Amino acid sequence: MILVDTNVLVYAVNLDAPGHAASRALVEATGEKKVAGVLFPQILLEFFAIVTDHRRVEKPLDPQIAWEQVEAFRTIFPVLDGGPKSLDLLGGLVRKTKGADIFDAFLVAQMKANGISNLCTYNKKDFLKFSGIAVQTPEEVLSAFDRGNA
Repeated sequence: MILVDTNVLVYAVNLDAPGHAASRALVEATGEKKVAGVLFPQILLEFFAIVTDHRRVEKPLDPQIAWEQVEAFRTIFPVLDGGPKSLDLLGGLVRKTKGADIFDAFLVAQMKANGISNLCTYNKKDFLKFSGIAVQTPEEVLSAFDRGNA
């Protein structure tokens, strides 16, 4: 299993994003069950927050359209719950965290609570400080898939 980060979903729906093609291909490969991508509710909420905010994207989506996209992602990706265990695990990660980085740490805690060690994101550097997590871009995941390793 591989957790797909928010930026990959944002790029998948943004035709102008530099990572659009690979992000879209990763979403499609997940939909075709070729890649075992998963999400957490946090990622879907972050997606909604970003794509509806004119300060974060040049062409924000109408909230109804954005929510329809969230629902579409829910049909493609299994959406897992980190549960209370993820908050317990987060306590051990906060010493490497400050400010808004808590959200990345919480993703890692949820990953650990679900036994997931692979993350697909364009923000690789934000996650390298966490041990036990392999971080790849969509291009790297798709390349591994093409080699038969995904």
